[in-house]
Amino acid sequence: MVGSKGGSGKSTAAHLIAHGCGSLARPVPVAVLTTDPEEVPRTDRRRYVVMDARSKDTLLSSMRRLLEVDRLLIVLDGAAGRPDLDAVVAEVADLAVLPFKPAAQDAERAVENLARMSAAVALPMDWPALPASAKRVKRYLAAIPEDRRLPPFKHIPKLSDLLGDGYSDAAYEIASPARGLALEVMARAGIDPDDIAAPR
Repeated sequence: MVGSKGGSGKSTAAHLIAHGCGSLARPVPVAVLTTDPEEVPRTDRRRYVVMDARSKDTLLSSMRRLLEVDRLLIVLDGAAGRPDLDAVVAEVADLAVLPFKPAAQDAERAVENLARMSAAVALPMDWPALPASAKRVKRYLAAIPEDRRLPPFKHIPKLSDLLGDGYSDAAYEIASPARGLALEVMARAGIDPDDIAAPR
């Protein structure tokens, strides 16, 4: 997850993708690396692993260990205002995902970030599900070229529980949309889930 703007949905998207992978019929093992120095990595039981990568040393140490694992999807949860980290992710990742919310400033910043990271794709997050609301924010989707964005991820009331203490209560309700997002992201990255899913 990349992007210079805070509050754009990087952490939510990272955890959604991981939850979706862990919710597949043949779960895909995922490690989410938390890099935001202001965020405390989750330690509760989840369908994926969350690791502390808030310092350069812990990030590098975690990446060295994880890159040795054969069947694993690594999701780097980037932090706002870290263009150095964004540049590295955009260069080495199978896919750099740039979440943005339905607001003018988010869309403008997404366009700027996409210009700096030619291989990144935008992910419209928390998009309105009601037709009238979706129509009002359609211009923000239009600001991002269609070939540079993933389909909008609709607003889900329980989504805020994903990053908090309500994970176990929300896990079932968000599993289906999270699976859809995970499959979309892996397809865009050229990753076949069967290649990295847990062996039968």
